[in-house]
Amino acid sequence: MAAALGLSVAVGSFASADAMTDAIKYRQSMMGVTGYNFKMMAAMVKKEMPYNKADFEKMASTVHTMSMLTQDGFPKGSDSLAGPTHAKDEVWSKPEEFNKDVVAFQKASAALVTAAKTGDMSQIGPKFKETAGTCKKCHDAFRSKSEG
Repeated sequence: MAAALGLSVAVGSFASADAMTDAIKYRQSMMGVTGYNFKMMAAMVKKEMPYNKADFEKMASTVHTMSMLTQDGFPKGSDSLAGPTHAKDEVWSKPEEFNKDVVAFQKASAALVTAAKTGDMSQIGPKFKETAGTCKKCHDAFRSKSEG
């Protein structure tokens, strides 16, 4: 019986470790989707590629959807002890600050979606810059620099 109990505790620990590894993969995937869409929108805002209202609106909407999922990707225990991550410990040691930055991203990306629906670059440009600024602020505070 003791062996069975020990096995169940060990299996539970593995399941928990797997869940935290999955959380890291989830947030990295989410950030990848966000980054891809930001790069494409930036190219349109900078006139490096032709502006397409439907595509821009879809990308802005995707970024906003990702913003609403951000907090789900950072459960307690999904820090560097759980696997390779660029998330700083401050995500978990300063949750109020982290959540404040995430909420700012959510609000800014919602405003970007609204601006994107107008098709007016004089409205889109500032909202894009504001949304990108919320990402930068959060990354500066809560993400360690990438290597390479």
